[in-house]
Amino acid sequence: MWVSMYDLIIRVLQEYDIRPPDSVTPFHGGAGFSGSSIWKVDWNSQDYCLKQWPQDKPSVHTRQLISRVIPEVQRQGLPIAVPQETNAGRRFLFFENRFWDLSPWVAGAPIKDRILTEAQLQSAMQWLARYHNLSSALMSEKGKSTSLAYRLKLSQQLLDGQLDRLSGCEIAGLESGLAPLFISHARQKLPMLLQALEHYAHFEMMLLPALSDIWSDHVFFEADKVSGVIDFGAIKMDSACLDLARFLGSYGGHSDSVMRQGLEYYQLERVLGRNDVELVELYDRAYVVLAGIQWLIWLGPEQRVFKQMAIVNRHLKGLAQRIDF
Repeated sequence: MWVSMYDLIIRVLQEYDIRPPDSVTPFHGGAGFSGSSIWKVDWNSQDYCLKQWPQDKPSVHTRQLISRVIPEVQRQGLPIAVPQETNAGRRFLFFENRFWDLSPWVAGAPIKDRILTEAQLQSAMQWLARYHNLSSALMSEKGKSTSLAYRLKLSQQLLDGQLDRLSGCEIAGLESGLAPLFISHARQKLPMLLQALEHYAHFEMMLLPALSDIWSDHVFFEADKVSGVIDFGAIKMDSACLDLARFLGSYGGHSDSVMRQGLEYYQLERVLGRNDVELVELYDRAYVVLAGIQWLIWLGPEQRVFKQMAIVNRHLKGLAQRIDF
């Protein structure tokens, strides 16, 4: 029997004792690229974010990390979007072959397409340093960075011929000029990047529950203060430097000084180690070289479908702003 999406949502919300909601509105503003579907739910004068995850996501390990780390971080006073417990006491609901979660709607809005004010940058760096302090107190281990290993493997594959194959790909809906720009930049920068990745990928470093995809769209502000952070689908045990590079790099196209200033503010709360600043810079360099190429792989050989190509193109043009020959 076919069930409408609205009926499915009503049945999901019953697992949280929301019967019935006052309104359910599909949310498209600031849509991400993971394939999730999001609705804004109004009930009993409160707003919630209902998320239907993509098929086969999140993984068991991701669900375990989110369930253990994110609620405890909030209990320690950090504003963050925590998945609510179902009637059965679970943070994730498996229903009709998909995982779902429900979290309070975060007040404020992300700051996009412009640099943060000094006060906003300081608030964001204080938030991130506190998150790293709190999450590492819950879980930490010595090990190698899986994100560096992935970037090393991708760089090797690109130099071994994948970059040449990408040059001949036709990608429907992609704005002209972006693919040649990303490919030519990668050709120039990959050899030096590969050497640096080979050096650092074998280092043993302190790993903690890194958010891994904390960027401008995921950090919300009210005036000058961080009001909340969303989307933990990429959380994994990795270096804190990955989060620093991802967040600061998402504003790097707007100010050359944001990385330096951001790291200074961060270290008022949490001191970085001897090699950490170099590692942040390496993660950022790798992002600038590889992020656009990764998108070409998704859109070309892997034939992934993104419903809103206008948003994809806008995102890729933001990446292109960071390219410096």
